Amino acid sequence: MKKIFFTLIACISIAFAEVKNININADILKNYQVVDIRTPKEWDYTGIIKNAAKISFYKEDGTLNENFLQEIKKLKSTKPIALVCKSGARSAKASALLSQNGIEVINLQGGMNALLSQGYQTTK
Repeated sequence: MKKIFFTLIACISIAFAEVKNININADILKNYQVVDIRTPKEWDYTGIIKNAAKISFYKEDGTLNENFLQEIKKLKSTKPIALVCKSGARSAKASALLSQNGIEVINLQGGMNALLSQGYQTTK
């Protein structure tokens, strides 16, 4: 029941929330608390952005992480939060959910695909 409710909230949030987007590049990363919302398998495969927090939006089985919102709220940073995923689509959905819940975030458009294509070196 909790999973269904969280899924419905996410869908409604996407429909009504305004998402702030910026194109990802290595030069802007230092200005944000980056949160990598991919799955642990994706983190292992490509590595992560240096100093990024790792909070999955989806579990490995494809279901939403019902603790996502609470985990984001626990972040302690003086910098604005920016979300990254593989391509920017998943982070746009997560940004909408967070925005709908009163948390200001930026979606890093293009995601890790764009950043890696620019030659960015990740950490493992």
